[in-house]
Amino acid sequence: MKKYAIPLMAIVVIGILLAGCTRPAGTGPVTTAAPEPSPTEAETAATVTVPQPVVTIIHYISQTKLMKDPDLLFALQIPVEWNVSTYRLIRTDSPDYRTDLAAGTVFSIYSYYFSRDQDKAYREQFRQWYPAPNETTVTINDITFDRFESTSEGKTRVAYVAHKSSANERGYVSVLVFTAHDSNRFEKEDFERIVSSFRYFGGRSAGTEPGEDIPLYDLSGNALSRDGGGSLTGENEGSTADGWDSAGSGGDSSGGSSSGGGCGCG
Repeated sequence: MKKYAIPLMAIVVIGILLAGCTRPAGTGPVTTAAPEPSPTEAETAATVTVPQPVVTIIHYISQTKLMKDPDLLFALQIPVEWNVSTYRLIRTDSPDYRTDLAAGTVFSIYSYYFSRDQDKAYREQFRQWYPAPNETTVTINDITFDRFESTSEGKTRVAYVAHKSSANERGYVSVLVFTAHDSNRFEKEDFERIVSSFRYFGGRSAGTEPGEDIPLYDLSGNALSRDGGGSLTGENEGSTADGWDSAGSGGDSSGGSSSGGGCGCG
């Protein structure tokens, strides 16, 4: 019996050892891999961009017409809907003229005889603008101007004062002044386009120069005749006008009621 007991004991011991090394299944932590999203799910999860409305600003450009002054010897292009008039501003020696291109003297041209040195008074008047204007020198159609520009309170004021050396054949010098409202983003650009069309022409071609004659009035609104020929200088010598102010005084210049040489745009 002893010879069988030893092998049996060995088998029992081996069985015990094998049982102790066996680990029960399902007792450890289980890690589950996250599923990859499908292409459709990925597109759905992407950030959605909402289209913004596009504002289109249309710049309406009017058709233009050519206007000329056969006595003051200048021409320019203006919108067809504008009515242009020249007013004779009486003074004791010889008359000045104001040509209104837009209502309320928003855009005007002042013409005076070069020998009176009024250009200095105009420059000083424009230099009083607030804020102080930006001053440059430009040449447009062979006319050299000192240009002034000042912006404040929602409007931009611009003035062009021609050099006396650029006077036309009859000795007239021009000052172009306009006020553009910043609320109309194209108004200044449109006014500058009109300035760029301003030019002088010769006295001999006054009668045949293309364009519509600008009507001429006195300060009472009475129409004056034009002959398109002789010089206007001195045509009213000896006449007087109550309340006349010099170019630098900033006299009233509204709607043909001014009796002064100032531009009234200070």
